[in-house]
Amino acid sequence: MRINKYIAKTGFASRRKSEEYIKTGKVYVNGNKLEDLSYQVKETDEVKIDGKILKIQKNFYYKLNKSIGYISSNYDPHNEKDLNKLLNIDERFFCAGRLDKDSHGLMIITNDGKITNKIIHPSKKIDKIYIVKVDKKLTAYQEKIFMDGVKLSQKEITSDAKISLIDKEKITYKVTIHQGYNRQIRRMFEYFKIKVLDLKRIKIGQICLDDLKDGDYKKLSKKEVEYLESL
Repeated sequence: MRINKYIAKTGFASRRKSEEYIKTGKVYVNGNKLEDLSYQVKETDEVKIDGKILKIQKNFYYKLNKSIGYISSNYDPHNEKDLNKLLNIDERFFCAGRLDKDSHGLMIITNDGKITNKIIHPSKKIDKIYIVKVDKKLTAYQEKIFMDGVKLSQKEITSDAKISLIDKEKITYKVTIHQGYNRQIRRMFEYFKIKVLDLKRIKIGQICLDDLKDGDYKKLSKKEVEYLESL
């Protein structure tokens, strides 16, 4: 495996950044400074940067029930409540399917970049299901527009949404979308002058939140991982 790819797979740095480390003499293989950008790493090689031994991480996959108030990032210097406060994971990770700070529910946490891209890429059209409490009901006509498509901006037009009222008294809807525009569901309701009071994601494709408690996370089952790999 080429050295820059190896370093990237350890999660230490991107391929481009890895090449910078090599050019500046910070990469050592078996105790020797590496200068060859095309070097192929062998299984028995010991690779170090700034004295730290780098090893390729084994892929991990978790489901997280994100709490309200936390941002969908593993680091934000301007916000104390990032995902590191909920997750006891030392390795670099990705959030497959972000939620805004005021929303809660299912997120998929992994260090597998390919799987992350599969989940979030628009071409996959993976359904995401939410339970949404609002301050007033949509009319039947508004529901039709909600499902057919709402123009959020010049470049953001929704399509093929599903919506059903599941609690008339609490005005709670089940909403299904496959797109991932920023704060999409909130903005779709705002289009009709309706305010979202609570938004919780319960499903991404075939991955369900189930009975996972607020703020908790657990490994995906073998069947769930196989589903993600099949996308």
